[in-house]
Amino acid sequence: MMSDRPAILAYADRDSVKPGETIAFAVSCMKLDSFDCDFVRLLGFDAGPEMPTFQPPVMPVPEAKRYPGREQPIRAGSYIKVGGSQRLADLRSVTICAYVMPTLVAGQPRCLLSTLTPGGDGGIALRLEADGCLAAILGNPVEPRVYRLDRPLSLWLWSFVALTYDAERHQLQILVHLLASGTHDHVGATWLTVDDVDPPARGDGRLLIAAERDDSGIPRHHFNGKIERPRILAAALSLEDLSDLASRKPTDPLSWPCLADWNLLGDPVSEIIPDESGSGHDGVCINQPTRAVQGSNWESPTMDWRRAPEQYGAAHFHHDDIENPGWHEDLRLTVPTDWSSGCYAACLRGGGAEFFVPFFVRQSADATSDVAFLAPTATYAAYANLTMQRQTNEYNLGCLASSYTPLDLLAFEHPGLGKSLYDPHDDGSERCIGSLRRPVVNLQPGGWLWNFQIDLCLLGWLARVTPDHQVLTDEDLDREGLAALDKCRVLITGSHPEYWSLPMLHALDDFLARGGRLMYLGGNGFTSAIDYHPQRKGLIEFRRRHSRNGRFGAGEAHSSFSGRPCGMWPDLGRPEQSLVGIGYLTEAFDRGSYYRRLAASNDVRARFIFEGIAEDIIGDFGIIGGAAGLEIDVIDETLGTPRHALVVAASEQHGSSYAHTLGGLDFFTRLWNDAPQEPIRADMTFFETPAGGAVFSVGSIAWGSSLSYADYSNNVARISENVLRRFRDPTPFPMPD
Repeated sequence: MMSDRPAILAYADRDSVKPGETIAFAVSCMKLDSFDCDFVRLLGFDAGPEMPTFQPPVMPVPEAKRYPGREQPIRAGSYIKVGGSQRLADLRSVTICAYVMPTLVAGQPRCLLSTLTPGGDGGIALRLEADGCLAAILGNPVEPRVYRLDRPLSLWLWSFVALTYDAERHQLQILVHLLASGTHDHVGATWLTVDDVDPPARGDGRLLIAAERDDSGIPRHHFNGKIERPRILAAALSLEDLSDLASRKPTDPLSWPCLADWNLLGDPVSEIIPDESGSGHDGVCINQPTRAVQGSNWESPTMDWRRAPEQYGAAHFHHDDIENPGWHEDLRLTVPTDWSSGCYAACLRGGGAEFFVPFFVRQSADATSDVAFLAPTATYAAYANLTMQRQTNEYNLGCLASSYTPLDLLAFEHPGLGKSLYDPHDDGSERCIGSLRRPVVNLQPGGWLWNFQIDLCLLGWLARVTPDHQVLTDEDLDREGLAALDKCRVLITGSHPEYWSLPMLHALDDFLARGGRLMYLGGNGFTSAIDYHPQRKGLIEFRRRHSRNGRFGAGEAHSSFSGRPCGMWPDLGRPEQSLVGIGYLTEAFDRGSYYRRLAASNDVRARFIFEGIAEDIIGDFGIIGGAAGLEIDVIDETLGTPRHALVVAASEQHGSSYAHTLGGLDFFTRLWNDAPQEPIRADMTFFETPAGGAVFSVGSIAWGSSLSYADYSNNVARISENVLRRFRDPTPFPMPD
């Protein structure tokens, strides 16, 4: 679906930058020949008449000006490319073979391996045709010649496929050998032999795996599915030899001369795919196919690919994979040294179109702020370009999840931008790689109220109560560890800090162990275990371990980025209650509710929280009607809530939508008339730590959306400021008896 209206899309080469450093932006303009760029500081968003007017301060810099516009193509689809090689240009007697598991054809050719030149006047290819049948394509100056089988490959099952050409006998053979898979007993070969076939015309030595080049040299016909051990042999194998090869394990040594032998496991964090033939035909991964996935001979002895690498030699390719569109840079900003730490954006406008590219500026080296806001960029990467079916959510989670904005529609109009980790690939498999190095349509100061938008409310509040605060990102904390919090006494989370890496958790553990104070101003945080790519910025991996799609993830329980066990932190022995006192209970995208103060709010340990507040009802206002909502957390001593933790307030009167997701992430298992097994509530909690620090948790994503109500003159803002003031006080918090 494409729109006739002008549009601007853009992304930056990084999310975090220090004063004096540069950040680059790549821009694509549709139906525009120029665009204007301003740089603004984001301190909120357009949230309605009861909230502050959205007027982001414009930062005067020379880079703010008009730029020529151009449309840059979105090229999704993962594949491997191999540079030019004389030995691959002229393939005489040859065998091309691989173990493959196709997962989606959808009426399009899907190439497995190709040396075809643009236009097809030379080279050779092995691909699936639009009906799923295996075909050999021989390049020819007049027209490529196609030879094909008449039976499609089975989806989601492993086959050994091969193409052979005997230059002396002028004979072509193509073969599919279905491999044993569970209870399927139709194991055997289908082949085609064709005589008097002229050899393919000479190619240019360039090769693609999981794609082929179009007439302009652009990759197309991206394969959906797994490929393992693609090889090019310098001999035309007989049918008997091919059957023998199909019966072997992919890692078994070969008895024939080999021009290329690609190990698709290799080092999964490296973009280089090694050629183990010794011929030097190493490949380069494009758009991040899923690595370290079980191969054709997986026998489930272990879920850890590092312990049985010979069984995890496949890569899963998708036509809708995207890490980075590879656009050309259009402008570059050198961040002025006098900019305060905070969230900024390149604001791009033209022809009625508008697009923001946010980035975070850290504090300068000589700054001494003791308050830090941790921007949950891992969560932003997980939710980037979310388009999951909201029609279903309207019934199950509440009406707010069913609304679309013009920003949301951009994700539908430009599907090549890729989707979120909550949207499956088109072949039905789970997405496990999230990237911020692409245009992100829901990382804007507008649109659906979620994550980034509420975090802008938090940043607007912080700019009022502590203008000298510093901002850092999840990736900063992951890379630098505790050193990223060197000057910090008070760490404030975003509204939904859901996705955490192990280095981040270790840094937070160390921060609290030295007496740091944590303000957890959100909900459903610290739950999902991710890894950052060790070399590339803005790239996370999240494998669910227990897949909602039975066809994906079996045996793929360890991160390809680190080898660490994947899943949810509570399932890995780190429930969030043991860190912040509360943990996820339920969610609904319905009208928010309020908190009611409890007796513990009058405890001498917690009186500072409610200083200047006489009322019992807290947060019965805000963008969604209340400060308690969207996703909410409660205490649970069996999961680690400290026994001395005080629940100073709890929400009440939540709508029936919240009952539908009780019990965790198994959505939609309750009926509307089910009585909840426990009260639906969010617990506002406080406790001290042994080193003189403390933790304050509100247990609600919606908390930040109420801060700016009535120009920040409200009890949600007052409680937040009270806690911040006491947490900045260096006086240690004594542990209770």
